[in-house]
Amino acid sequence: MEIKTQPDSVYDEIYRKAEPYLDTRRNDVHVSLSYDFARRLLAHYPNADEEIVLPAIVLHDVGWKMVPEEKQLGAFGPKVKDKKTQRMHETEGVKIAEKILTRLNYDKEKILEILSIIDGHDTRPEALSLNDQLVKDADKLWRFTPTGVDIDHTRFGIPRDSYMKWLDTVIDDWLFTPQAKEMAHAALTEAKCTLES
Repeated sequence: MEIKTQPDSVYDEIYRKAEPYLDTRRNDVHVSLSYDFARRLLAHYPNADEEIVLPAIVLHDVGWKMVPEEKQLGAFGPKVKDKKTQRMHETEGVKIAEKILTRLNYDKEKILEILSIIDGHDTRPEALSLNDQLVKDADKLWRFTPTGVDIDHTRFGIPRDSYMKWLDTVIDDWLFTPQAKEMAHAALTEAKCTLES
């Protein structure tokens, strides 16, 4: 993934440290798309802190690396059955993220907020802050893109058209910010157009 920031930014460094943990569950693709959504959302919400949001979105799913691949599919998606494993990826992610950020001498106060966001990004229905809202929204927005639709409908065994219809019904329930809802509708429209072409 190439993160579009200034050369050798701290976010590039965080990504390089996270990269070995992203080679499972298509997280390399997921994080790249989610990072782009996070940057776009930050442009609309100037009160959010990019120094919290961007590291959190890069690191939020590193804990999946500690989950055996055969257990992963039951722990995410439209029919989550294994809540214990879903929770495990968050707690393991907190440990990995803390090591990465500490080694990079990242601001200690910011580390605490980043870790609190990661610890519950999937299992905690409410958001702790605007920063958390943007991370939760960016995390989910990738699913509405043509790439996200293609990956997820295949791995969940749901016909593409049916999966997109289902996604259309969850936008208001899943997403916190008005801008994210607009982005989801736009991305899903693009995904539908790729199906028709």
